[in-house]
Order: sequence, then C-alpha cells, then structure tokens
Amino acid sequence: MSNIRMSQEELRFISILEGLTGALALDCIWDKTKSLVIFVVRRNDTGKVIGRGGTTIRRLREHFQKNIDIVEYSERPEVFVTNTLAPAKTQNVEIHEKSGKKTIVVTVIPQERGKAIGKNGRNIQRSRLLMKRHFGVNNVIIQSPP
Repeated sequence: MSNIRMSQEELRFISILEGLTGALALDCIWDKTKSLVIFVVRRNDTGKVIGRGGTTIRRLREHFQKNIDIVEYSERPEVFVTNTLAPAKTQNVEIHEKSGKKTIVVTVIPQERGKAIGKNGRNIQRSRLLMKRHFGVNNVIIQSPP
C-alpha cells in the first residue's frame, strides 16, 4: 500500500472527510469523469462515515458536490475484495496466480450477480481498480456457482 500516489485534491478530500467524521481514510480516488470520490477507510470506520440513518454521508455528498463510495480496508485481499463489491454478498473468494499475474475469482449467488457487477459495471470496475492499487491483482472475475 506504500506505493499509492494521490493528488493534492485527493489529499484535501481525505482531510475534509477525517475532519467531518473522525474516520481515518487510507486512500482516496477521485474519478472526475463520473464525479465520484472513493474513500478507503480503516476497518470499523465505515459507520462513522455513513452516520446514523445516513446523515453524515449525505452531508459529505452535499459538501463535495460529488457521489461518494466508502470501502472498508482489510489487509487480507479475500476480505477486501468482498468489501469492494458490497452490498453484494459473496460466497467464495479464490486467488489464482499464473505467470506472475494475480486473478481473484469471486463466487456470488445468481441473485447477487447484478449487485456485484453494478449499474454499467460500476462495482466491478471499482473492485478491479482498488485490488490493483492495494494488492497488485490484475483481474477480478465474478462467477455464479456451477
């Protein structure tokens, strides 16, 4: 995780998030094309960012004038990939390494597949981006059980 580079604007976003919520943000990605900010927060800090009834996250969205995604960090890639695909519930996570390339295969029940992929592939794209950035994973694949 030490090779993560952030822009001045992303560092400013982290400072604002931490000041308003008390949560510790470990990473921030600003996708200007989608007007989206993704925060990776310390384990158990997701609730601080969301707030009771979602009030804090709504306030943050108004403050930033952007959509905000929150992902809870884990040092274990199997747990982190599950967090990146939330709210989809995963059944199984397998890590495959071949020729120096890591691939994570996530099994979800058919009813959860749409949630895991997200509208226009938003959730799977977020997952691939964060897994590459934090664990050097080359691909994340969603599959249903046989």
